[in-house]
Amino acid sequence: MMNNPDKQDVDLIEKFSISEKIFLRIAFYGVIVIGAYGIYSENRMWGLLYMGFLLLGMVLLLFGLCSHCPYPHKYSECLIIPPKVMKKISKYHSGPMSIGDKTGFIIVLGGLILIPQFWLVKNYMLLFIFWIFCIPAFAVFPFHFCKRCQHAGCPFNLRKFKNSQR
Repeated sequence: MMNNPDKQDVDLIEKFSISEKIFLRIAFYGVIVIGAYGIYSENRMWGLLYMGFLLLGMVLLLFGLCSHCPYPHKYSECLIIPPKVMKKISKYHSGPMSIGDKTGFIIVLGGLILIPQFWLVKNYMLLFIFWIFCIPAFAVFPFHFCKRCQHAGCPFNLRKFKNSQR
């Protein structure tokens, strides 16, 4: 971690631990697999459409949010995919994220969580497993990562909101 020159009481993250990476990758991909399986087991056509949405969403995230993230490009770190893969897929864009990038990120994230709910309520065990993966994965961001993240352009970077309120 390194000290933020603007705020001395905030340590910004430079490296993620192996346990953080494993935890988030299992949780994130668990949400995807359980959601896709839950939809596909109820209706194959909708399951395939959801998988198409996920593939398109991952592309939007990689070229929208992730290409602006300093972690894979500056620190060879990433919580979701191996940074070498990220570096090969997308170039680093140091400028701010566009409104389209931010909107796409929120739509993909919302769709990832909300779309499977219609089918998962038909199978309470899958719904329970889905939320067992989802709650810790998405709760850890605002309480742990977002406060110390160097990706200042991310729509969920809480550091910029705290600084603007003072």
